[in-house]
Amino acid sequence: MEITEAVLIPHLMSELGYSYQGAQLVVVKLRQSAPEIQAAFRVWWESGHIPELEVETYSVARLMQHHSMNPIAALLTLDWLIREPAKALASLQRGHDQVRKTD
Repeated sequence: MEITEAVLIPHLMSELGYSYQGAQLVVVKLRQSAPEIQAAFRVWWESGHIPELEVETYSVARLMQHHSMNPIAALLTLDWLIREPAKALASLQRGHDQVRKTD
């Protein structure tokens, strides 16, 4: 069964908190992603299980746990690691800023 934009966009908005424009962008990025990313997405979409896919020592589970990504963001990050490993690795190794509340 084809996963249509009409099904995917509302799901991304309601379940993962994407805006309509953000969900549209995710659909485009998923369509353009590497075949192994598309296959892993299908596994997650159909079963809800986190796929066992690793690129440059990063996995969906690792990105979710250590970088606070949702499954879609993790998959698209793995796609970036496939396409532009040096840039993606540098960004992941820098990490992300955290806002801390001070009294």
